[in-house]
Amino acid sequence: MFAVKIVGMNEENRALVIVDVQPTFCEGGALGVEGGNAVAEKIADFVTDNASEYAFIVTTQDWHIKPGKHFSDHPDFVDTWPPHGVAGTPEAELHEAIASLPIDASVKKGQYAAAYSGFEGTDEDGETLEQLLREQEIDALDVVGIAESHCVKETAMDGVKLGWPVRVFSDLTVPVSEDLGVEARRDMDEAGVDQLSSAEAFGFYDEPDDQPIPGEDDFDGSDAEDSFFDADYADDAADDSVESFEDAAGFEDFEDSEDFRAADDDDFSGSGDLADGADLAGRGATFDVTGTGWNDDADFNIDDFDMDGFDMDGALAEADGIDFSDEVDEADFDFSDIDLDNELK
Repeated sequence: MFAVKIVGMNEENRALVIVDVQPTFCEGGALGVEGGNAVAEKIADFVTDNASEYAFIVTTQDWHIKPGKHFSDHPDFVDTWPPHGVAGTPEAELHEAIASLPIDASVKKGQYAAAYSGFEGTDEDGETLEQLLREQEIDALDVVGIAESHCVKETAMDGVKLGWPVRVFSDLTVPVSEDLGVEARRDMDEAGVDQLSSAEAFGFYDEPDDQPIPGEDDFDGSDAEDSFFDADYADDAADDSVESFEDAAGFEDFEDSEDFRAADDDDFSGSGDLADGADLAGRGATFDVTGTGWNDDADFNIDDFDMDGFDMDGALAEADGIDFSDEVDEADFDFSDIDLDNELK
């Protein structure tokens, strides 16, 4: 009898099968695979982070008692092998990184014959892996462990044959050799096993906790957000100001007026009123109607304006009645006869 587990947001009732992660298949073991210990640690980390996604977690182990011709003093490493995973020895136990995980069930295989697939194993009550999974109403399987080229491949392919969708996480398994790994991945692909990275198991992207939610009204005051907000606000304000100006000035009405339609380019060029933003045609300069003065890039030459014939003294005298000619002397500015005290009273 198994306790009911509370699983995550995964809609499928999914099981994780951890295949043969034992010291006998890791560095220093009888059939040690390079990278075995690292895979054990990676699996442990993955389960720690994602245990809630699984309704059922089960391990398999090679547990050889008298496996017959599976053992040989002259192994060919295809059908025969040196002794490994001998029942009751430390090498046959679960790797210490795996043993501490929340395991729901364990099955052992190969007691009296060669066995590669986890579906050939049974638990201590004699139930097969398939029976255990059916009892838990498992909908899908994820398979990890050692070795990808042998027991992982066979377990995954048997899972597909029995009707489950099966995934193998490529970073949570390792082959005996790279050549055999390539062959195993091809075989699994042809069998319909989905092969992917564990990072893709439950979503391609985990949003950081402090990531702003798009559409939120509150800003945290960062420069990036403020500048973005200001720029966006400025664009809106500019649009509003243009619309307001057009409305206030009756711009559309002016465009539709007969005077506007009758006007031609000559009415807006020549040496007319600078205040109207006229173009000083032929004088090499233009006036900036925005109010900032002469354009910086204008080709302006003061020599274009001939002031030799202009009588400044005469113009001022005529305007204000003041004569600054040579006949004026210091006596014109003698104010000694003025009684200032009386004037102020």
